[in-house]
Amino acid sequence: MLSDTGASNLPGDVSNPFLSKFTTSPKKGRMSPAEESISTLREGMGRMDISSRGNSMDYLHMERKDSKEIANRRELDRFVPSRPSSIAAHSHSSSTLPTLALDGHSPDTSMDRSGSLSMDHTTSSLSATLGVPQNNRRILSFRSAPPPASHATSHLDAQRNYLLHSSSSANRGTGTNAAGKEGNKKRAPPYVPERVLDAPGFEDDYYLNLIDWSCSNRVAIGLGDTGYVWDAESGTVNALGGGDESEDRPKVTAVSWSNDGAYLAVGTDAGEVEVWDVEEGKKMRVMGGHSARIPSLSWHGHVLSSGCRDGSIHHHDVRVAKHKVMELIGHNAEVCGLTWRSDGQFLASGGNDNVVNCWDGRIGASVLQTGEGVPRGVAKWTKRNHTAAVKALAWCPWQSSLLASGGGTADKHIHFWSTSTGARTSSLATTTQVTSLTFSPHSKEILGTHGYPDNTITLWSYPSLEKIWEVPAHDSRIICSSLSPDGTTVCTGAGDENLKFWKIWEVKQSKKDKGDEGGMINDGGMGRSKNTVRIR
Repeated sequence: MLSDTGASNLPGDVSNPFLSKFTTSPKKGRMSPAEESISTLREGMGRMDISSRGNSMDYLHMERKDSKEIANRRELDRFVPSRPSSIAAHSHSSSTLPTLALDGHSPDTSMDRSGSLSMDHTTSSLSATLGVPQNNRRILSFRSAPPPASHATSHLDAQRNYLLHSSSSANRGTGTNAAGKEGNKKRAPPYVPERVLDAPGFEDDYYLNLIDWSCSNRVAIGLGDTGYVWDAESGTVNALGGGDESEDRPKVTAVSWSNDGAYLAVGTDAGEVEVWDVEEGKKMRVMGGHSARIPSLSWHGHVLSSGCRDGSIHHHDVRVAKHKVMELIGHNAEVCGLTWRSDGQFLASGGNDNVVNCWDGRIGASVLQTGEGVPRGVAKWTKRNHTAAVKALAWCPWQSSLLASGGGTADKHIHFWSTSTGARTSSLATTTQVTSLTFSPHSKEILGTHGYPDNTITLWSYPSLEKIWEVPAHDSRIICSSLSPDGTTVCTGAGDENLKFWKIWEVKQSKKDKGDEGGMINDGGMGRSKNTVRIR
């Protein structure tokens, strides 16, 4: 960096220090001090010996004859607030470019040390304010993504987590374990069922419920116009009524076992409910009252509830002659989902009108009556969040106020409800039609069976709603499912006319339970045995 005086004494055009040619040859003999400095500067430029320290460049330190003091300049950040006045006085001079070191000149570092101390103090202040450690790290840097939330705080979080998980698992039949829980061991998905039974004539109708598993380890199946009972212990199959085909009987549209496993209720296409004594193989009674087919049934004690295609729900007391003790009005279309809570306090229903209703379980408590003098009930709360038929309903065994509902093809969502407040606690988006839901009695997980287009069974953890695994189950859509008495195996029936048994969970027995192998678990009246179910 040359002063105006030095430049005017040059013999040629040297305003550009990188110019190697001269208009006139340099003088021979003794040079003036200014010419010696210029010569030294050119030699340094030829070698390109650039002096640097850290991230800043030192200014050129050279003696000038007409200068009274040596100016040591250093390029600093103008936005640093705490700057010494001596440095601030020189920071806005006309010479702001880094220069080249001269041979034979040692720069004065007194100002550099004071500037470094000031910069260290400023850096310490910024680091303390921003919480950034001073181990030579930049304030702005790339970092890894934050860890996932331990639970879903809203249905939007659940949907986002589901989409992220689905994009990372490209292959069907693969899944990951719930990452947010410690000690959660990975387990292989059940790619192969424990057993497959042929079910010719199994109706491919989304709205029907044609499978139920009793506490006595018997599976009831409705095939055509006949109900069948398969004993999982012995492997024998018995047809209700001996399979007599001489009489014209209506189609079976629903089956449901009583809580003690002694009686089987069968709903028909004619709007009648049949009650069978399975041990005797005898039809106990036939209860009418509905005007259309009955696709859903559910027991609680001596009360049998039936859902009709016309949207009505009847409570039948099977002990008395006038069996219809209450009628529930709250659906405008077919009632395809119906299930009592284990303690009998609430009844949940879902219909083809995309509605979920929760009913008070007290029979005859309503002051309203029908034209026949039968009490008429009104839903405690009604939810219309689904956009398709609601068939899949499940009560949580370890959180009695939790209800899950699943929608059909146009909806593909699972919603979770609090029956205490009627609020939706969370929501889960799926990729297929939801046909049934089952909570695990042994762990905080929920199993879903699906129809079009994937025909899969999927296991999620709760409340994180993370997918654990998903496997293809049938060649056609799954219509319904039922849980075994020990809570480990799920039976699924599909339009491909097959019944498949999937081992989903393992029984977790404590030391206290091991000492009483022959006992029964009090499952809120459900009568589930804690002995492992054997399937032959």
